Amino acid sequence: MNYTEQELAKAEQLVPRTTFNDFNNNLNKKVMIDVRQSEELEASGSIQDALNIPKGVIEFQLSNHEEIDQETCVYLFCAAGVRSALAGLNLTKIGYTKVFNLGGFQDILDQGAIINKNL
Repeated sequence: MNYTEQELAKAEQLVPRTTFNDFNNNLNKKVMIDVRQSEELEASGSIQDALNIPKGVIEFQLSNHEEIDQETCVYLFCAAGVRSALAGLNLTKIGYTKVFNLGGFQDILDQGAIINKNL
């Protein structure tokens, strides 16, 4: 098993996979983050009200984001759910305790999310 596979296995244990419905029903302080690159968002749009913070800079960006603290419920998604799982793992390593993987962009759309093409 290579390093990425090992990290993904850890992520699947520590970052629960959840649904868009679970996100909507969560009444706690929460944020949805699209961890895809800006080129991907330009091509397909994103989910309405989701922040875009690419996986490669998410730890730095969140540590400098005053409204998102380590107790905020952080819901992540990407194209297929792999980068969001790995980003979630990295967030747990720096102290975020409520991190969830929404999976892939199309999965969320299929669950009723509204697309935002005006990026």
